Amino acid sequence: MNKFKSFILLLVSFILQTSVFSKIDIFGANINILIPALVALAQCLPSKTSSRCGLILGLVEDFLLTPFIGVRALSYFVIAYLVGESKLQKDRSTGIWLTGLFTIFNFSLVSIIYFILGKSLSDILSYLPLALVVEAILNSLVYLIYNIIVKKIMYIPTYRI
Repeated sequence: MNKFKSFILLLVSFILQTSVFSKIDIFGANINILIPALVALAQCLPSKTSSRCGLILGLVEDFLLTPFIGVRALSYFVIAYLVGESKLQKDRSTGIWLTGLFTIFNFSLVSIIYFILGKSLSDILSYLPLALVVEAILNSLVYLIYNIIVKKIMYIPTYRI
């Protein structure tokens, strides 16, 4: 049941990301709500399940939106796996810091791979430093919303008889 709930949450997040949040530009930064969603889910799910969710989400994004297949899939897979396997406390403050850190990690990894594959360095450097910091802060704030949503939908009621 948690896999189905995770799928629905990530599907809705992907649709919102591609239709609404990709159009919002704040100080040159676009909010990527998929990273906070992955961090929030990876804190609740086992690492295998969360890393598979990240891989599938990244592949869907790569197939539909990017010229190179597998770059975002690798990034989201690594993010979900590392959060799921981390020995850190899985509370709200840790999630905020991890979301900001993995936003920077995602930008760095994707930029390095795109640079190796032929993207110009001026396009990559135009996003530094203000837009990247703003994106990390905004993603960390979006994580708070996802944390509440994930706690609500992953809650399994127990009844005493």
